[in-house]
Amino acid sequence: MKTLLILIATITPATATPTIPPGVFSLVGNGRPIASASLANPNVDGIAIRQKWANVNPSPGVFNWAYLDTEIARARAAGKAVLLRIADGGNSIPRWVLNGAATRYSHRDTDGSIITIPVFWDAYFLAKKQTLIAAVGARFSGNPAVRIASFGVANSRSADWFVPHNPTNISDWHRVGYTSQKLINASNTTIGAEMAAFPNQVIVMAQNPNGNLDPSPDYVSAAVISNGRAQYGDRLVVDKYNLSAKTLVAPPPNGSFWSLWYQSRPAVGAQMLWNCANDSSYRMNGGVPADPSTVLLHAVRTGLGYGAHYQEIYQIDVLNLTAAIAQAHTLLTSP
Repeated sequence: MKTLLILIATITPATATPTIPPGVFSLVGNGRPIASASLANPNVDGIAIRQKWANVNPSPGVFNWAYLDTEIARARAAGKAVLLRIADGGNSIPRWVLNGAATRYSHRDTDGSIITIPVFWDAYFLAKKQTLIAAVGARFSGNPAVRIASFGVANSRSADWFVPHNPTNISDWHRVGYTSQKLINASNTTIGAEMAAFPNQVIVMAQNPNGNLDPSPDYVSAAVISNGRAQYGDRLVVDKYNLSAKTLVAPPPNGSFWSLWYQSRPAVGAQMLWNCANDSSYRMNGGVPADPSTVLLHAVRTGLGYGAHYQEIYQIDVLNLTAAIAQAHTLLTSP
């Protein structure tokens, strides 16, 4: 009698590649609670939660998870996707990190205040930023509600991309040793840390030009996007944080403020420049008075022209412009 030997292969399922969740994301104020009405609204697909690095990591080795734990749990219980953003520019940087940096850069902001930050390539600053990213990832990357992670890449203010670049700024940057390649390398390091810490999420990089600081306005951000896409594909999402009713309708002219974002499709997202409801300045419409719902929907449709999968809409609009939010949800989630 012959013995039949049966070999059973153990098959390990392949890890699914993270995808970009579409729809309306209610943008919550920095460190503020999610409004219960946003969580209950079926036309809200996700919640964009923000907190400052200084509040998450107030001293070396110390992390305060209270806010993020509470609000992410609330979003998950409501069935909402979460965009988790840590602001790490300007006054969002902990004082202990600023004090530890070997090289710092100061500039006068648009409101006249002086902002001082570590230079983006400072070794101490980058090391502490990587520690922050790893800690946040260890805490939340396994949470299925967290679908998108975002940290600042090159920003002197918040979590957007903003490298000061007026003539005085450029001279000051050169005095502290700026080169385009240093900024590219530092940005690549940050994105690599995010990808490693959040293997189950897509990673957002905000994008803006640097004026005459580099060989061309988009030189650095284009290089960083190219490097990231070559290494991580469409897990790197390119975002604009200033979508409005005055955004150029796609396709924009080559070399315009909006052209690199358009060229970064299909993995792109958007955040509104400002809120439409209760804003007497009508900032979303270039200062021109108009119906807030009409302005918001014009911006949403413009963002769709750029291929933005999700759009972060300020929570005040989610609460006050419910009919427009319902239309925005339909537009953003329809095939």
